[in-house]
Amino acid sequence: MIKRVNSTGRRRIGSDRVTIVVHEEQDPRTFDATIDLKDFEAPQDAAVVLEATCAGSNTIRRYSWGTVGQLLPPEDRTLRDLHGKNVFFSLKVIDRSERFGRILGLAENIRPSKAGPKTATGRRGILPVEEADLGDELWKLEFRSEDVFLLVNRRIQGLSGRVSWDASIYSLIYPAIIREILQRALDEQTDDEEDSDRWPVLWLKFARRLHPEGLEPPESEDVSEREEWISEVVSAFCREHSLREKFIQAAGVAEASEDMP
Repeated sequence: MIKRVNSTGRRRIGSDRVTIVVHEEQDPRTFDATIDLKDFEAPQDAAVVLEATCAGSNTIRRYSWGTVGQLLPPEDRTLRDLHGKNVFFSLKVIDRSERFGRILGLAENIRPSKAGPKTATGRRGILPVEEADLGDELWKLEFRSEDVFLLVNRRIQGLSGRVSWDASIYSLIYPAIIREILQRALDEQTDDEEDSDRWPVLWLKFARRLHPEGLEPPESEDVSEREEWISEVVSAFCREHSLREKFIQAAGVAEASEDMP
């Protein structure tokens, strides 16, 4: 297993030091932020920056928020060009003296604590669903440092809801989704205890609970060993949720006899 170690030397800033409220009264949405850096050890002139992005988009909006010694929110706090429901923020404290541009402190994956119906608040499970422009694709996975998202085609009305409740859809796609995510999670797991809320750690915990014998992920990088462990987890998921039976009922198809060739 390849384990990622944080060796940058930057200090983590607790996400509880930042409170985000998104306002939806106008388009584009706007937001307010309360930032607490009272006892954070950094030069008083270090720059404070908030960055916002959303699932299904490569756009990153950057907001200068003054300095550690004098926090000053910008006038423009619009979430322009960020249309997804799952919006998240990063807080950066940036050196402007000894090593200009070095990140001294970082808080990631900050979710709005309060918003309207167009914006998700808090963490929404380990696989948030987001509508996106996917062309002719129906769905795809988007892996970010903060989370992994299930993107569904926004041009198909109601699809984002049906992937959660329609057994004729979720029975077909979720086993493949779990396989892909676990393969990636094994490559990106970290030894850093402060990364305990990152998606690879959360997904591997989920997989260990599902495994029929509760086995830990394989330590080796042997492909067959990893694939066997993942297959056992996926099979357990299918059994636990009775996917075969639910698909037969939802799709209105007949179950083939076991003695058929």
